[in-house]
Amino acid sequence: MAYQVIARKWRPQRFDDVIGQRGVTQTLCNAIRKDRLAQAFVFAGPRGVGKTTTARILARALNCLTGPTVDPCGECDACREIAEGRDIDVLEIDAATHTQVDNVREVIIAGLAIAPVRDRFKVFIIDEVHQLSSSSFNALLKSVEEPPPHVVFIMATTLVGKIPDTILSRSQVFEFRTIATAAIAEQLRVITAAESVAIDEAGLALIARSAEGSMRDAQSALDQVIAFAGESVRVEEVSTVLGLVGRDAVFDMAETIADETAPRVFELAGRFMEAGYDLRSVCRELSRLVRDLLVLKVDPRRITDPEIATDGERERLEALATRFSQEDLLRGFDVLSRVEFEIRSATQPRYNFEVAMLRWMHLRKLVPLTELIDG
Repeated sequence: MAYQVIARKWRPQRFDDVIGQRGVTQTLCNAIRKDRLAQAFVFAGPRGVGKTTTARILARALNCLTGPTVDPCGECDACREIAEGRDIDVLEIDAATHTQVDNVREVIIAGLAIAPVRDRFKVFIIDEVHQLSSSSFNALLKSVEEPPPHVVFIMATTLVGKIPDTILSRSQVFEFRTIATAAIAEQLRVITAAESVAIDEAGLALIARSAEGSMRDAQSALDQVIAFAGESVRVEEVSTVLGLVGRDAVFDMAETIADETAPRVFELAGRFMEAGYDLRSVCRELSRLVRDLLVLKVDPRRITDPEIATDGERERLEALATRFSQEDLLRGFDVLSRVEFEIRSATQPRYNFEVAMLRWMHLRKLVPLTELIDG
């Protein structure tokens, strides 16, 4: 049997398995239990957070042999075929390749009047629905407004603002959120344990942070890292394979700023270039660290928050927080935001980066105006 990538192998099969979308899944489950399910849905949210997966689970819940049920069996023909994407009554349509009105008429509208061949409901899952043309939306409007009793529409999109209000007002709109970094890291921990892969906590944290709220991106990154490193993965290998800036590297730069050791700025910048880091990524990771330090300055109790620091980072983060004032961190954040923008068009990005770090170091020496007035 061909290798199955982690994102597909670990795709949720039940509502309870969907991570980070409790508001959506609980509402759908309650609607199924109380027989108050709508016939048209819009699942909106960023990529890789479970929109299409939840649509498939809903299709299984409606068409399971034991259903409609919030807990599809996963064993009947309908459950298995929907999970495999080959159920004749559940049509998954990629709107990016069916943008024209003729496609909508042929694939969707013409099939509405035909009763399901085997299942209880005919389900149309339209992915990236915002890609449809205006005429296609107009053709779809009447079908969404008054679908036959045996039809359910589930429209998924990453750009809900591009869907006409006439479609949205006739549908139940569910907002899918980005998934918390801690939740992604926990799921990766479960996956690596089941796959007999040893990976250190720093490596897991780096993958989880880089996914920026997308479970699928995190799983794809993990797959790539395992392909490179095998069954024992270290954070250095994660950084190398994915081109990510390790947390230790940005800690080193922040500590250099705190120490006001100007020569080391050039040394670290050279290391970043030798490692092949994109300096914009370095700026983004430094900005993330500055933000975490600001959180600790405002509320020191957050040091135990896994979104702020892993167990191995807490002591270093706490020590660093004592060396910066809030004003230092706010100025640093502004410097980093500006230089990240400048680097995009710079002919010598390294120079811009080095000068920006020296500027941040210099700004720390400035005395606040309030102190001068009071003094």
